[in-house]
Amino acid sequence: MSTPVNGRAAVIVLTYLGFALQMVQVGLLPLLPSIGKALHTSAAGTSWILTSGLISGAVFLAVLTRLADLIGKKPVILLAMGLVLAGCVITSFADTLPLVLLGRVLIGAQLPMLALPEAIASDTLPPTRAHTAISAIHVGTGLGIAGGLLLGAVIGIHPQNWHLFFVACAIAALIGLVATAVFVHDSPARAKGGLDVPGAVLLTLSLVALLLGLSQGPTWGWGSAAVLGLLIGGLALGVLWWWRERTASTPLIDVSYLVRPEVGLPYLMTFLIAFGIYGSLSAVTRLAQTPVASGFGYGWSSLMAGWFALPQAVGSVLGIVVLRAARPRGLVLTAAIGFLSITLGFLGFALGHATPVIELVSLGFDSMGLAVALAATQLLVLRAVPAAESGIALGLSVVMYAVGNSVGSAVAGVLFASLTTPAGQPALSSYLVGFAVCGLCSLAALAACVPLARRRSTVTHLEGAAA
Repeated sequence: MSTPVNGRAAVIVLTYLGFALQMVQVGLLPLLPSIGKALHTSAAGTSWILTSGLISGAVFLAVLTRLADLIGKKPVILLAMGLVLAGCVITSFADTLPLVLLGRVLIGAQLPMLALPEAIASDTLPPTRAHTAISAIHVGTGLGIAGGLLLGAVIGIHPQNWHLFFVACAIAALIGLVATAVFVHDSPARAKGGLDVPGAVLLTLSLVALLLGLSQGPTWGWGSAAVLGLLIGGLALGVLWWWRERTASTPLIDVSYLVRPEVGLPYLMTFLIAFGIYGSLSAVTRLAQTPVASGFGYGWSSLMAGWFALPQAVGSVLGIVVLRAARPRGLVLTAAIGFLSITLGFLGFALGHATPVIELVSLGFDSMGLAVALAATQLLVLRAVPAAESGIALGLSVVMYAVGNSVGSAVAGVLFASLTTPAGQPALSSYLVGFAVCGLCSLAALAACVPLARRRSTVTHLEGAAA
């Protein structure tokens, strides 16, 4: 059992970190066109504002999560928050594209923060309280998505004031930095050995190649030599990283854990549900802002699209209620409930696309399911690995999340580009096919619960027999 060294104040701070960092990430999305216009840059240059943070996040993820296991999670959280704060401050005053990109590269340090707060909660609290804390952190991330949507929508009323978004993010990051320093205590668990630099480099290069290829596919062309080279090279580097970890004396992570069903299956589930995140948020808001003349859009303004923040917030809060109710029956069943809720959400998106109220309710089901499923899958991973490796183990969970999200965005981009109206805009069929694909992914994640439940049942039976 972990030694409880953190109290309620620390849990509140860790939950706040989930909120603040998701707000920073999501709130940027509706403002990208305004920022590109203000900087007089092309659509390709504007896309790099998002891509630069994604790529730098992959670098920070590969290094900082392992470093947290070696030197302590709290100092690494403070380092990451300091980088995010610096990036927000730079971007608050930036008036050129290179400065904005520099700020976004530093803000990419927020990606490891999708793992480290949960890891420190797991290491410094007894199991029951750790489960509750991790559930609360995921509710915080859901509220952060809602907060980001709302903040972006409000600032979007006067798009020339886009700097205010980064000012608000800098204040949020500063609060998180100070609160972590004051209220959060570090975990005593430390991993043995050192930082596997070749392994970290290989993992970083693999992630950068894959994420860059997936994000730039719609712009450069999926059949272009650059995109194919990045995707194939990323996969090849991933294979080399695996070989390196199998043979290194002090690997970045003991990859023998990854081939265990109790770890590999939760990673697969995370990938599958992250695949649908674009379809459950960006695609729905894009559909709502499609002109009524199209025959299927609502014609909403960016401010009206802020209404989607409400079901996102309500669903996230309901997620912690479901987690508390389902947890006594096991984490696998809890995850299954989350996947089922996500599936119902996508079913509602597809069948109720003509009715805004149904779309809003469906987003509530989807956001509740995400809060439940992501918390449950991370808890399943934490249960299967030593505390000293919780940081990198959850870091790889975030890798699955980031890659799944990027693959889902790429698939949606292909659908939007290939299924169009005579005016060249995405047709209704592109949305419906996207919702169907994302729903099938959540059903696949639900099906993956079956072998995991059987294995857990077998382990419990053997433990009981041994006792």
